[in-house]
Amino acid sequence: MARSRSGPGEGFGGRWTREKLDILQRYLNAYTTALKNQPFQLLYIDAFAGTGDVQLRASEDGTEEFLAGSARRALEVRDRSFDRLIFIEKNESRCDQLKRLGSEYARRTVQIENAEANSYLKGLRPASNVRGVLFLDPFATEVAMTTLAHVASLECFDTWILFPVSAVARLLPRSREPDEISRKWVERLDFVYGGDSWRGLYRPDRQQNLWGSADTTRTPGISGLTRIYRERLSEVFGQRLLADTAELRNSRGSVLFELIFCVGHPRGIGPAKNIAAHLLNNI
Repeated sequence: MARSRSGPGEGFGGRWTREKLDILQRYLNAYTTALKNQPFQLLYIDAFAGTGDVQLRASEDGTEEFLAGSARRALEVRDRSFDRLIFIEKNESRCDQLKRLGSEYARRTVQIENAEANSYLKGLRPASNVRGVLFLDPFATEVAMTTLAHVASLECFDTWILFPVSAVARLLPRSREPDEISRKWVERLDFVYGGDSWRGLYRPDRQQNLWGSADTTRTPGISGLTRIYRERLSEVFGQRLLADTAELRNSRGSVLFELIFCVGHPRGIGPAKNIAAHLLNNI
Protein backbone atom coordinates (compact mmCIF):
# COMPACT_ATOMS: atom_id res chain seq x y z
CA MET A 1 0.00 0.00 0.00
CA ALA A 2 1.42 3.38 -1.00
CA ARG A 3 1.31 6.22 1.51
CA SER A 4 1.33 9.79 0.19
CA ARG A 5 3.66 12.42 1.60
CA SER A 6 3.32 16.09 0.75
CA GLY A 7 3.13 19.49 2.35
CA PRO A 8 3.94 23.17 2.12
CA GLY A 9 7.41 24.58 1.67
CA GLU A 10 8.66 21.91 -0.70
CA GLY A 11 10.79 22.37 -3.76
CA PHE A 12 13.73 20.58 -5.13
CA GLY A 13 15.36 19.28 -1.99
CA GLY A 14 12.25 20.21 -0.01
CA ARG A 15 10.08 18.25 2.37
CA TRP A 16 10.05 15.11 0.24
CA THR A 17 13.85 15.03 0.40
CA ARG A 18 13.80 15.32 4.18
CA GLU A 19 11.32 12.45 4.36
CA LYS A 20 13.32 10.00 2.26
CA LEU A 21 16.52 10.84 4.13
CA ASP A 22 14.83 10.54 7.53
CA ILE A 23 13.44 7.12 6.59
CA LEU A 24 16.87 5.98 5.43
CA GLN A 25 18.64 7.31 8.51
CA ARG A 26 16.21 5.69 10.89
CA TYR A 27 16.44 2.40 9.03
CA LEU A 28 20.26 2.43 9.06
CA ASN A 29 20.28 2.96 12.82
CA ALA A 30 17.72 0.20 13.40
CA TYR A 31 19.50 -2.15 11.00
CA THR A 32 22.95 -1.78 12.53
CA THR A 33 21.53 -2.08 16.04
CA ALA A 34 19.73 -5.31 15.10
CA LEU A 35 22.99 -6.78 13.76
CA LYS A 36 25.18 -5.30 16.48
CA ASN A 37 26.23 -8.65 17.90
CA GLN A 38 26.24 -10.61 14.66
CA PRO A 39 29.53 -11.69 13.02
CA PHE A 40 28.76 -10.17 9.62
CA GLN A 41 30.82 -7.45 7.98
CA LEU A 42 28.38 -4.59 7.57
CA LEU A 43 28.52 -2.70 4.28
CA TYR A 44 26.66 0.41 3.13
CA ILE A 45 26.48 1.28 -0.57
CA ASP A 46 25.19 4.60 -1.86
CA ALA A 47 24.88 4.17 -5.61
CA PHE A 48 24.14 7.83 -6.45
CA ALA A 49 25.97 9.46 -3.59
CA GLY A 50 26.13 13.04 -4.85
CA THR A 51 28.30 15.21 -2.60
CA GLY A 52 27.17 13.98 0.80
CA ASP A 53 25.02 17.05 1.48
CA VAL A 54 21.84 18.42 -0.08
CA GLN A 55 21.35 22.11 -0.86
CA LEU A 56 17.74 23.12 -0.53
CA ARG A 57 16.14 25.69 -2.79
CA ALA A 58 16.79 29.21 -1.51
CA SER A 59 13.96 30.84 0.41
CA GLU A 60 12.35 34.13 -0.61
CA ASP A 61 14.94 36.08 1.39
CA GLY A 62 17.76 34.27 -0.42
CA THR A 63 18.74 32.13 2.56
CA GLU A 64 20.16 28.75 1.58
CA GLU A 65 19.79 25.66 3.73
CA PHE A 66 21.75 22.44 3.62
CA LEU A 67 20.71 18.98 4.75
CA ALA A 68 22.99 16.12 5.63
CA GLY A 69 22.70 13.79 2.65
CA SER A 70 22.50 10.02 2.60
CA ALA A 71 26.28 9.50 2.58
CA ARG A 72 26.87 11.72 5.61
CA ARG A 73 23.99 10.14 7.50
CA ALA A 74 25.41 6.67 6.88
CA LEU A 75 28.76 7.84 8.21
CA GLU A 76 27.11 9.11 11.36
CA VAL A 77 25.55 5.78 12.35
CA ARG A 78 27.04 5.17 15.79
CA ASP A 79 25.49 2.24 17.69
CA ARG A 80 27.36 -0.14 15.43
CA SER A 81 29.10 1.68 12.61
CA PHE A 82 29.24 0.16 9.15
CA ASP A 83 32.54 -1.65 8.65
CA ARG A 84 32.83 -0.24 5.16
CA LEU A 85 30.98 2.39 3.17
CA ILE A 86 31.06 2.61 -0.63
CA PHE A 87 29.97 5.85 -2.28
CA ILE A 88 29.42 5.59 -6.04
CA GLU A 89 29.25 8.78 -8.07
CA LYS A 90 29.66 9.20 -11.81
CA ASN A 91 30.46 12.92 -11.64
CA GLU A 92 34.15 13.52 -10.96
CA SER A 93 33.77 16.84 -9.13
CA ARG A 94 31.18 15.32 -6.80
CA CYS A 95 33.60 12.49 -6.11
CA ASP A 96 36.16 15.08 -5.01
CA GLN A 97 33.63 16.45 -2.53
CA LEU A 98 32.90 12.92 -1.31
CA LYS A 99 36.61 12.44 -0.68
CA ARG A 100 36.63 15.57 1.45
CA LEU A 101 33.59 14.24 3.30
CA GLY A 102 35.38 10.95 3.94
CA SER A 103 38.38 12.80 5.35
CA GLU A 104 36.08 14.25 8.04
CA TYR A 105 35.54 10.68 9.27
CA ALA A 106 39.12 9.47 9.30
CA ARG A 107 38.38 6.44 11.46
CA ARG A 108 35.83 5.08 9.03
CA THR A 109 36.63 2.89 6.03
CA VAL A 110 35.23 4.87 3.09
CA GLN A 111 35.61 3.84 -0.54
CA ILE A 112 34.83 6.40 -3.24
CA GLU A 113 34.03 5.00 -6.69
CA ASN A 114 33.95 7.33 -9.69
CA ALA A 115 31.85 4.91 -11.72
CA GLU A 116 28.55 4.24 -13.44
CA ALA A 117 26.30 2.72 -10.78
CA ASN A 118 24.81 -0.16 -12.78
CA SER A 119 28.20 -1.36 -14.00
CA TYR A 120 29.68 -1.23 -10.52
CA LEU A 121 26.77 -3.01 -8.83
CA LYS A 122 26.71 -5.77 -11.44
CA GLY A 123 30.36 -6.43 -10.59
CA LEU A 124 29.53 -7.31 -6.98
CA ARG A 125 29.80 -10.96 -5.99
CA PRO A 126 28.02 -12.81 -3.16
CA ALA A 127 29.77 -13.16 0.18
CA SER A 128 28.34 -15.21 3.03
CA ASN A 129 29.96 -13.02 5.68
CA VAL A 130 28.59 -9.71 4.34
CA ARG A 131 25.30 -8.00 5.06
CA GLY A 132 24.42 -4.44 4.22
CA VAL A 133 22.12 -1.74 2.93
CA LEU A 134 21.98 -0.40 -0.62
CA PHE A 135 20.44 3.01 -1.32
CA LEU A 136 19.34 3.77 -4.88
CA ASP A 137 18.35 7.42 -5.28
CA PRO A 138 18.69 8.21 -8.99
CA PHE A 139 18.08 11.65 -10.46
CA ALA A 140 15.85 10.09 -13.11
CA THR A 141 15.79 6.74 -14.96
CA GLU A 142 19.34 5.56 -14.29
CA VAL A 143 18.62 2.23 -12.51
CA ALA A 144 18.28 -0.88 -14.69
CA MET A 145 15.99 -3.73 -13.69
CA THR A 146 18.81 -6.12 -14.63
CA THR A 147 20.92 -4.43 -11.93
CA LEU A 148 18.19 -4.99 -9.36
CA ALA A 149 17.94 -8.64 -10.42
CA HIS A 150 21.66 -9.04 -9.79
CA VAL A 151 21.40 -7.33 -6.39
CA ALA A 152 18.52 -9.64 -5.47
CA SER A 153 20.59 -12.69 -6.40
CA LEU A 154 23.35 -11.66 -3.98
CA GLU A 155 21.00 -11.97 -0.96
CA CYS A 156 23.21 -9.54 0.95
CA PHE A 157 21.65 -6.09 0.75
CA ASP A 158 18.46 -4.63 2.11
CA THR A 159 17.62 -2.26 -0.74
CA TRP A 160 15.84 1.08 -0.78
CA ILE A 161 14.74 2.15 -4.27
CA LEU A 162 13.37 5.51 -5.33
CA PHE A 163 11.31 4.72 -8.40
CA PRO A 164 11.25 7.91 -10.56
CA VAL A 165 7.53 8.09 -11.24
CA SER A 166 7.48 11.55 -12.83
CA ALA A 167 10.53 10.87 -15.01
CA VAL A 168 9.06 7.62 -16.32
CA ALA A 169 5.69 9.25 -16.94
CA ARG A 170 7.35 11.88 -19.13
CA LEU A 171 8.70 9.14 -21.40
CA LEU A 172 5.32 7.62 -22.13
CA PRO A 173 3.33 8.69 -25.21
CA ARG A 174 0.24 10.76 -24.57
CA SER A 175 -1.55 9.06 -27.43
CA ARG A 176 -3.16 5.63 -27.32
CA GLU A 177 -0.34 3.99 -29.23
CA PRO A 178 2.64 2.80 -27.17
CA ASP A 179 4.92 2.92 -30.21
CA GLU A 180 4.32 6.61 -30.85
CA ILE A 181 7.49 7.58 -29.02
CA SER A 182 11.11 7.65 -30.10
CA ARG A 183 13.17 4.47 -30.19
CA LYS A 184 15.47 6.03 -27.57
CA TRP A 185 12.60 6.36 -25.11
CA VAL A 186 11.40 2.82 -25.80
CA GLU A 187 14.90 1.56 -25.00
CA ARG A 188 14.99 3.59 -21.79
CA LEU A 189 11.63 2.20 -20.63
CA ASP A 190 12.81 -1.32 -21.42
CA PHE A 191 15.97 -0.53 -19.41
CA VAL A 192 14.01 0.59 -16.34
CA TYR A 193 11.42 -2.20 -16.47
CA GLY A 194 13.76 -4.94 -17.68
CA GLY A 195 11.69 -5.55 -20.80
CA ASP A 196 8.51 -4.30 -22.38
CA SER A 197 6.19 -4.98 -19.45
CA TRP A 198 5.43 -1.23 -19.42
CA ARG A 199 3.34 -1.85 -22.53
CA GLY A 200 0.83 -3.40 -20.15
CA LEU A 201 -0.24 0.18 -19.44
CA TYR A 202 -1.93 0.06 -22.84
CA ARG A 203 -4.80 -2.33 -23.43
CA PRO A 204 -7.42 -2.86 -26.12
CA ASP A 205 -10.65 -1.00 -25.46
CA ARG A 206 -13.70 -3.24 -25.32
CA GLN A 207 -15.58 -0.86 -27.59
CA GLN A 208 -14.81 -0.96 -31.29
CA ASN A 209 -14.14 2.19 -33.24
CA LEU A 210 -15.85 3.20 -36.49
CA TRP A 211 -13.54 0.94 -38.49
CA GLY A 212 -14.51 -2.15 -36.51
CA SER A 213 -11.23 -2.55 -34.59
CA ALA A 214 -10.53 -2.04 -30.92
CA ASP A 215 -8.84 1.17 -29.79
CA THR A 216 -5.95 1.14 -27.35
CA THR A 217 -6.29 3.04 -24.07
CA ARG A 218 -3.73 3.93 -21.43
CA THR A 219 -4.23 3.05 -17.79
CA PRO A 220 -4.96 6.37 -16.04
CA GLY A 221 -2.76 7.95 -13.39
CA ILE A 222 0.49 6.72 -11.92
CA SER A 223 -0.97 3.59 -10.34
CA GLY A 224 -0.31 1.59 -13.50
CA LEU A 225 3.32 2.73 -13.67
CA THR A 226 4.16 1.69 -10.14
CA ARG A 227 2.01 -1.45 -10.20
CA ILE A 228 3.87 -2.89 -13.18
CA TYR A 229 7.23 -1.87 -11.69
CA ARG A 230 6.44 -3.59 -8.41
CA GLU A 231 5.32 -6.67 -10.31
CA ARG A 232 8.74 -6.78 -11.97
CA LEU A 233 10.44 -6.33 -8.60
CA SER A 234 8.33 -9.14 -7.20
CA GLU A 235 9.64 -11.40 -9.95
CA VAL A 236 13.25 -10.79 -8.91
CA PHE A 237 12.92 -10.35 -5.11
CA GLY A 238 9.92 -12.61 -4.50
CA GLN A 239 8.54 -12.37 -0.96
CA ARG A 240 11.41 -10.07 -0.03
CA LEU A 241 9.54 -7.15 -1.67
CA LEU A 242 7.63 -5.09 0.89
CA ALA A 243 4.08 -4.23 -0.15
CA ASP A 244 4.12 -0.92 1.75
CA THR A 245 5.60 2.04 -0.11
CA ALA A 246 5.62 5.83 0.25
CA GLU A 247 4.77 8.34 -2.46
CA LEU A 248 7.02 11.41 -2.33
CA ARG A 249 5.23 14.47 -3.68
CA ASN A 250 6.18 18.04 -4.48
CA SER A 251 4.33 21.11 -3.19
CA ARG A 252 1.77 20.84 -6.00
CA GLY A 253 0.85 17.32 -4.97
CA SER A 254 2.50 15.66 -7.96
CA VAL A 255 4.21 12.35 -7.27
CA LEU A 256 7.95 12.54 -7.94
CA PHE A 257 9.11 9.19 -6.59
CA GLU A 258 7.80 6.07 -4.93
CA LEU A 259 10.02 4.77 -2.15
CA ILE A 260 10.22 0.97 -2.27
CA PHE A 261 11.95 -1.50 0.04
CA CYS A 262 13.29 -5.01 -0.60
CA VAL A 263 14.91 -7.35 1.93
CA GLY A 264 18.37 -8.76 1.30
CA HIS A 265 18.63 -12.22 2.87
CA PRO A 266 15.49 -14.40 3.08
CA ARG A 267 16.11 -15.09 6.78
CA GLY A 268 15.71 -11.40 7.52
CA ILE A 269 12.31 -10.97 5.88
CA GLY A 270 10.26 -10.69 9.07
CA PRO A 271 12.32 -8.18 11.08
CA ALA A 272 13.41 -6.09 8.10
CA LYS A 273 9.88 -5.76 6.71
CA ASN A 274 8.50 -4.85 10.12
CA ILE A 275 11.02 -2.05 10.59
CA ALA A 276 10.68 -0.69 7.05
CA ALA A 277 6.87 -0.82 7.08
CA HIS A 278 6.77 1.04 10.38
CA LEU A 279 9.02 3.78 9.01
CA LEU A 280 7.11 4.14 5.75
CA ASN A 281 3.79 4.39 7.51
CA ASN A 282 4.83 6.64 10.40
CA ILE A 283 7.33 9.16 9.05
